[in-house]
Amino acid sequence: MLKNLFNLFRKQLLIQVIVAIILGVIVGEFWPTQAVDLKFISIIFINLIKLIISPLIFVSIILGICQHQHTKGIGPLAVRTIVYFEIMSVVAIVLAFGMMLWLEPGIGFNISAVKPTDISSYVAKTSGTDLEHGWTTFLIDVFPNSILGTLAGHQLLPVIVLAVFVSLALLKMPSLPLFINVLIPINELLFTLIKMIVRISPLAAFGAIAAAIGEHGLSSLIPLGKLILTIFAIMLIFCALLTMVAYSYGIQVWKLMKYLREEFLVAYSTSSSESVFPQLMTKLENFGCSKSVVGFVLPTGYSFNLDGTAIYVVAGALFIQQAYGIPFTTAEFFLLLSVILITSKGAAGVTGAGFITLAATLTAIPGHLIPVEGLALLLGIDRFMSDARTMCNLFGNSVGTVIIAKANGDFEPKM
Repeated sequence: MLKNLFNLFRKQLLIQVIVAIILGVIVGEFWPTQAVDLKFISIIFINLIKLIISPLIFVSIILGICQHQHTKGIGPLAVRTIVYFEIMSVVAIVLAFGMMLWLEPGIGFNISAVKPTDISSYVAKTSGTDLEHGWTTFLIDVFPNSILGTLAGHQLLPVIVLAVFVSLALLKMPSLPLFINVLIPINELLFTLIKMIVRISPLAAFGAIAAAIGEHGLSSLIPLGKLILTIFAIMLIFCALLTMVAYSYGIQVWKLMKYLREEFLVAYSTSSSESVFPQLMTKLENFGCSKSVVGFVLPTGYSFNLDGTAIYVVAGALFIQQAYGIPFTTAEFFLLLSVILITSKGAAGVTGAGFITLAATLTAIPGHLIPVEGLALLLGIDRFMSDARTMCNLFGNSVGTVIIAKANGDFEPKM
């Protein structure tokens, strides 16, 4: 009996991650000082994943385009992808605005109950990033200026652009089959590396959860419970709306979520959707999406479709405005909405994107209508909100990839 249980535990990644999360909560709650030091495990794990992501995307997109001679579909696919993600971002932001103005979780909040916290380091990170300059810098940085620098970096959109340009060039060369024969084993090597790295994901989940609980404690959630529940409600409603869109295309979302349950659990425990990106590519292909669509849409979504982050930024900004009792006119609400539409797109590739994007939003509003020091109200719950942002972003990009594949005629169920 024990032997069977051990074999089941050894073979099932899902069970390993669940056990790791439970142990992480216990260690974080009872040994908080030691638990905080365990964060290095999840950092190492995410760094190893990041090591593979850029070359994996580069090779996968080239193979997807060249093997399937997909040049005629690149233009329509790109337009359909950008339009879809932009519409979803607007829906998420408008929904968050409506719910926050209706429920008003910040009204009557006792600001003095929150201990003073130094937020200068977070505000400093917003300077010199795309967040500070908005659309112009964002669009310029999409086009790479160095092949090796692009592949060595962590910005996904330049990698996509580079891969598309290389693919179009290869399709014009008579030696195309030779290049394909070289790239196929490289692709297999990258996925083999991913399989090796994924084995330590339960340890990464344990370290991340233990450090989060040890640093902030579960008690830090109580004072801001109304805001947390409001953000969860907004994200659930948004996911429900997205599910309805998927069903209109004949996509059974519950089957997709069941199939991706391990990836969602690892992403939740490590608070990073990047930690499951390579596995997600493979599983979406196995689910029925074509390799070329997954290779283009999923990285674009990771860079351009951060719905969970956008919802958090709206909720955080309006919560601070309500907690400080700052009166806003209709024009000022529209100004805040416009700023968030810009800053939320510049969050791609920024570590701790949610909190830093919120800081950038508050500093970017003309006249500083919302005090930046209000960020201190949210710092204690940001790690737990990061989990929610990650899950919403992952859900939006997973379902969105299948929807776009179906709309593009590149979906053939294989399960």
